[in-house]
Amino acid sequence: MERRLYEASVRGNVAALKALMEEDELILNRVSLTCFHETPLHVAALCGHVDFTRALLSRKPKLATELDSLGRSPLHFASAQGHAQIVRELLLVSTDVCQIRDQDGRTPLHLAAMNGRVDVIREFIRARPESTREPLDQGETVLHLCVKCNRFDTLKLLVEPVKEKDFLNSKDDNGNTIWHLAVSLKQMETIKYLFLVGGFIEHANNKNENGFTALDVLEHYPRDLKTMEIREFLLQAGVRRRAQGLRTSLQPQSQINVLTTTIPIIETRSRLLDRSETCNSKARQLLKEFGDRFFKIENEWLADARGNLLMAATLTATVAFGAGINPPGSVWQDNLNNSDANSGTSVFARTQAKSYAYFLSCNTVTFMASLIIILLMISGFPLKHRFSLWLLTMAMCTALAGMAFTYIISLILLTPDRYDASIKIVSISLCIWLAVCGIVLLLQAGRFLPWMMKKSIKFRQLVGKMSQPKYTNENPDDV
Repeated sequence: MERRLYEASVRGNVAALKALMEEDELILNRVSLTCFHETPLHVAALCGHVDFTRALLSRKPKLATELDSLGRSPLHFASAQGHAQIVRELLLVSTDVCQIRDQDGRTPLHLAAMNGRVDVIREFIRARPESTREPLDQGETVLHLCVKCNRFDTLKLLVEPVKEKDFLNSKDDNGNTIWHLAVSLKQMETIKYLFLVGGFIEHANNKNENGFTALDVLEHYPRDLKTMEIREFLLQAGVRRRAQGLRTSLQPQSQINVLTTTIPIIETRSRLLDRSETCNSKARQLLKEFGDRFFKIENEWLADARGNLLMAATLTATVAFGAGINPPGSVWQDNLNNSDANSGTSVFARTQAKSYAYFLSCNTVTFMASLIIILLMISGFPLKHRFSLWLLTMAMCTALAGMAFTYIISLILLTPDRYDASIKIVSISLCIWLAVCGIVLLLQAGRFLPWMMKKSIKFRQLVGKMSQPKYTNENPDDV
């Protein structure tokens, strides 16, 4: 009979429920004794059967507070699925169920916010407004969930009726406000909306546990068009990095006016010393930035590809080693009289000495370049710098080019003269391959050589300014 009850719950068959109640009036009271993890009300709320839900609640209202094996009430199911009418019926029975948390510490409102159920959230605001203030176990609020799940409409609905600035700028256990989350997730629409809300403007420069403002968080992400757009907006809005002074008042972007005023300054000895220290600090900062930008690369694909590079280098070294000890044309099997063709030596070393010398040189270059790559990989050489990328690119291109030359020379040694046309085609293919390698090397050089020249000029200019300080309106007696 219990199975028939659950089948009626799945179908939303109210007539079947009435028939079962006529057969056994206590069938709903024995639900907790069954092997099912959910009650029939859980099933009806999940499937969205409004009439069946009303019928169950009218016969046993206590089902609204029953929990499944994961600590979820029927209101959790209805909220997650967006069944607003069922949520309304459940809240009419009891609003205390709004505060029930599942095993993950989430209330029905949290599930509705994560899934963008706007109509359901309206029911919660109408029936129990304080339910929107319930935090999660990690200190996050429902606003944090909206930003994390990119539910912009839900965020607007929750922010508009709220007047408490402390709640709007709540921090999680890591000190992150929804400002930090919106910037880290690059949600431009959310960022603009939060800036227009009065409760957020004066807290735009709040810092998290790491001491980062929203702009600091953005600086840790690779620069793309969206990142640059958000950065420009934050700077115009008055958001500053932690190393910079915070603007005393923040205004909407349309009202930002930059006023510049020239104030004459009489520099005394103390001011000149401060100025010198500032120049030295800027020089140290420029040198650090120069080193980071020259050596460090933003992506980590090279470190992720360590295993693939090691396997490719090992394979290349194996092929080169095999070609070295087993040269094309094989070796002499017997010693020849009155000649240097000793047993075990290469045949082509005597018959075509010049071509064999080229073959041996190219094969050796390939073998040594592969060994260099293997050595760098297994020695723990850091792979997050521009120099690493350049060195590995040079070594790999050298190994591949040497292998290509070895292949061509082997074909020349082994192919009869009547196949000269085929050899020419292969030679053209080799030229194309070398051109591709050259393009790759040029592109890698272009990653940092122009920047080096630009920063070198800037550094020389700064050193020149430091060596020739200018005295403005200074009294010689003060020096």
